[in-house]
Formats: sequence, C-alpha cells, structure tokens
Amino acid sequence: MKNKSFSEYAPSLNGAPIIYGLVASFVTALVSILITTLVMGWTSVAEAKLSTITYVLNMVAVVVGSMMAARQAGNKGWYYGGITGLAYAILITALGLLMVAGPVFNANNLFQTVLMGLIGAFGGMIGVNLKK
Repeated sequence: MKNKSFSEYAPSLNGAPIIYGLVASFVTALVSILITTLVMGWTSVAEAKLSTITYVLNMVAVVVGSMMAARQAGNKGWYYGGITGLAYAILITALGLLMVAGPVFNANNLFQTVLMGLIGAFGGMIGVNLKK
C-alpha cells in the first residue's frame, strides 16, 4: 500500500489557482490585521504609522497569495502570481470604494495596483519553484 502525501489529502479547487491564491491573500491579510490591532492596542505604536503598516501587510498578503496560487498551478508562476496580485488589488480597491464616500480611486491606487501585480508576479516565480 502506497503512502499518500499531504497534498493528496488537501482540498483541490479544480484548477482554480487564482481563487486559491486570493483566499490565501485574504486570510493572510485578516490574520495580520488582527495581530496589528492587538499590537497597537497593547503597545505605544503611533497611529500615524498605520497607513505604512497596512501598505506593508497588503504587500505581504499578495506575496503569500501569489506564492500559493503559483504552487497550486505548478507552472507559469509569474502569470498566476501577477493575476492574483492584480485581482487582490482590484478587490481591495472595490471594497474601499464601497466603504468610503466620495472618490477614492487616484494615481496612488493605480500605483498600488501595478505594484501589487508586479510583486505578485515575483511571488509567483518563487511559489512555482516550491515543492508540493
């Protein structure tokens, strides 16, 4: 009897690596936001640094999600990672538009979207080379 590897027991999303990566990105973002909230509540970290912290946490979430998407796909890491990064950026921007009254989309959002796509492509290149 052959021993099955852990990846054979893991749920498969039937060829949807981008969705897999987006779920990983949002879970990473949620966990990191909860940790940041606890750290800011119990320490004297200035709230002025919150936008920088959020920016970095979003980038980390994109890297994790794009690595997972590319690992799930098994090939074309830059492609799946970049698409995952762009999709994450678009969804975050759309959530921002729903929560804030008035125009939110500007040149800074466009820069962040492009940057998340590039960082996602980089994370995808790393993720496709990770062992399954």
